[in-house]
Amino acid sequence: MTGDINYCGRNKQGGVALITILLVVVIATVLGVSMVRDQNSAILRTRNFFEQGQARQYALGGEELARQILWEDFDKDSEKDTLLDAWAAADMSFEFQNGEVRIDIEDLQGRLNANSLVGDGSSARQSRIRFTNLFAQVGIEQVYVDRISDWIDPDGTVRQLGAEDFEYLGLEQPYRTSGQLMVENSELRLLLDLEYEAYIKLLPLVSTLPDTGSELNINTASAEILQSLSNRLSLEAAQKLVAIREEQEGFKSVAEFLQSAELAGLGISEQGLGVQSVFFEVKIIARFQERYSYLTSIIQRDRIDGSTRVIYRNSSRKILPVVDKEETDPVNEADA
Repeated sequence: MTGDINYCGRNKQGGVALITILLVVVIATVLGVSMVRDQNSAILRTRNFFEQGQARQYALGGEELARQILWEDFDKDSEKDTLLDAWAAADMSFEFQNGEVRIDIEDLQGRLNANSLVGDGSSARQSRIRFTNLFAQVGIEQVYVDRISDWIDPDGTVRQLGAEDFEYLGLEQPYRTSGQLMVENSELRLLLDLEYEAYIKLLPLVSTLPDTGSELNINTASAEILQSLSNRLSLEAAQKLVAIREEQEGFKSVAEFLQSAELAGLGISEQGLGVQSVFFEVKIIARFQERYSYLTSIIQRDRIDGSTRVIYRNSSRKILPVVDKEETDPVNEADA
């Protein structure tokens, strides 16, 4: 009987020891799995960070390549810029190790410069006439010519159809006018009562250059922009001017442009017009492995020696949805 009791006791002790060992194994396994999972997550985060950083470097490399393209264009022909130049080529794509870079360069002086409306000189008055014509063509109320001017100028004097701080501070979400030159087109969205549909229409037609005296390049301006030079110039005539421009690889001078038969008797002033450009917008999409980086840069090119410098960078990805009555504002999506 005693032997049976001892045998049972030894079995119980052995069972407890086995359970203890199993618990230790389970705990060790859980800890090991957790450590491996954390390590894998750390490795994945590091790899993603590295790949995103590499994609960013590819984007910056694309910017540098665009600067080189613009310099080479200047070195080849410093007298004029046209849409037949190498920088204006569509779908510029360059492949690199494990990735690629796509570049799109646009001449910002092919648009009307909103910042040229500031001031009371003849240049500002000429810009006002052209903006008025442009807004009438695209169906935007003329009041926004004054509202752009009031948004930019540093004083508090309200133009005839404009709006200053008093009107903006009365809004449900009040804010003040800028009182300085616009930095980018998105500021247009802040103009009092400007509808989103009108804002979308303006984006490809208006620039916000830091030089208020920058000239409109007649060799890169669209037919809609050329039409703004006179309220008597039809869209058909402007489109014919674009066709003539392409046939002769750009106008050599403003005087040659104004001698065109389509402009006869319109009395268009040569003030604020030119055939050479200084400001260019470069849009870059770079890919490394499966990671993407977006970069929009504004490059200023010296009209004397062709040297370039970056004056603005934006790394956001701007998404512009199809315009609809119930559509919301565009969303800026950061780099993935």
